[in-house]
Amino acid sequence: MKIRDKLLLAFGFYIFLAVVLSFFAYKEMQAITTRITIVEAANDINNKFLDVRRYEKNFLLFRDKDSLQELKKNLEAFKENFDEIGAEIVREMGFDNYRMIKGAIDEYEYLADRINERGSIDKMRSRARDIQLFAENLSKKERENINALLVRSKVLLLFAMFIILTAGGVINMKLAVSIARPIRDLEEITKRVAGGDLSGRIEVRGRDELSSLGVSFNQMQDRLQDTMKSLELAIKRLHEKQEQLVEAEKLASLGRIAAGVAHEINNPLAIVNEKAGLMQDIIEMSGDFQNKERFLSLIHGIAGSVNRCRVITHRLLGFARKMDITVETMDLNESIKEVKGFLEKEFLLKSIRLELNLMDGLPKINSDKGQLEQVFLNIMKNAIDAVEGGGLIVISTAAKDENTVQVSIRDSGPGIPKDKLKQIFEPFFTTKGREKGTGLGLFVSYGIMKKLDGGIIVESEVNKGTTFIVEIPVRFRV
Repeated sequence: MKIRDKLLLAFGFYIFLAVVLSFFAYKEMQAITTRITIVEAANDINNKFLDVRRYEKNFLLFRDKDSLQELKKNLEAFKENFDEIGAEIVREMGFDNYRMIKGAIDEYEYLADRINERGSIDKMRSRARDIQLFAENLSKKERENINALLVRSKVLLLFAMFIILTAGGVINMKLAVSIARPIRDLEEITKRVAGGDLSGRIEVRGRDELSSLGVSFNQMQDRLQDTMKSLELAIKRLHEKQEQLVEAEKLASLGRIAAGVAHEINNPLAIVNEKAGLMQDIIEMSGDFQNKERFLSLIHGIAGSVNRCRVITHRLLGFARKMDITVETMDLNESIKEVKGFLEKEFLLKSIRLELNLMDGLPKINSDKGQLEQVFLNIMKNAIDAVEGGGLIVISTAAKDENTVQVSIRDSGPGIPKDKLKQIFEPFFTTKGREKGTGLGLFVSYGIMKKLDGGIIVESEVNKGTTFIVEIPVRFRV
């Protein structure tokens, strides 16, 4: 209930109570007024009949005809007054008494007309005593009624005062509780919120404005609490991103170091390769001597190792340098094999089975070989991290149409939940632990494929593995 309605109801109840009590007080006052009128009428009857008795005695003492006439005149006035309050007499004294006294009055009047007859005077006096006693009792009865009404009026007044005070106290207390308590609760909760405590809630009672305010305040607290949680989560993620940025910077630094090391290694390798070739030429031009073939075999081994080191340093340079798009004609199947060779040690260490389903006659493509190989390397590395020992990775190539070829890399890992599939290409997002990844591999790969007018499609099912499909245009136009 609205506060305005509560106040209107409280004041309305006061007014209603005052009207009801005033009505009863008015009825009591009206009853007292009526009783006073009846008492006056009863006193008039009594006085009139006393006048009748007085003229009766005068006539009997002095035989004065004027006294007899006054007797009859006062008797008529007495009868008129008696008839005027006849209904009240019946209510107070009963119909039988009324009829008896009425008969006594008529008999007294009859005897007054025959007052000179023998025996009439005694009967007349007897009836007069009955009538006078009745008039006195009626006056007394009416006075008693007035006293009773006055007592009842006092009681009603005291009762009205008690009801008004009690009802007023209860209503005021209820109003104070219904208005003051929510305000006090709101004040306490506000202080707690100002102190950083968002756990408190306002107990909502009723449907008034303060209750609506309490509901709104609770909703504000919920939203503020959600905002605080979101802020805390954002701060936590920011710290994580900062750590990942540090790791990314370390990787970038490591790449630069690797590039420097590769450059530094290439020079000694070139010298070793040159000296090995010179030694081979000298030995071949020399005549036969003991262990000649063995020396040649060892020199061939040195040359093979040098070439292998060159391949490794070339790959390090290819993946570490900042790459601009360099378009060249390339064999996609051969690039897959090269990347596979770069990760061969990891396949062996984790006992991962690798299957290559490379399409024969796959058209050669014009694209950036180094950047494509980086994409393949990133996706293969994720697949290796995803599968357990003895798992399976299948790499397939196919022609989607005459303008697009596809490379599919499927693993038998745990898969990626659907709610996380949309996030895997976001920077720093990773489903692996911090010790295994920075969340940049797929982000970088996605960016590379966008630059090369291609794309990456991912299909995954929990507990059944994940498949990455890299779509590459046959001819990239710079």
